Amino acid sequence: MENQLLLHPEEEPDLEGNLTRLEECIETLINEQKQCIQLFFERRCYKDIATDTGFELNQVKSFIQNGKRNLKICMERNG
Repeated sequence: MENQLLLHPEEEPDLEGNLTRLEECIETLINEQKQCIQLFFERRCYKDIATDTGFELNQVKSFIQNGKRNLKICMERNG
């Protein structure tokens, strides 16, 4: 029995294109958002990000929240 989860090449999502767009969108973020988002993508917790960057915990949360929103907007605009 064939595996129903296998996709035909034309049905596969454009993962490489999405990653390229994501990298480009990350570069458009302000430095604080970029720094926090990159650490967040490394699965770092907010507290560790605050310690590593010197930002207050509430700033880290704000930078990540605003950065994720800006990334979503950028990805949709360039998708």
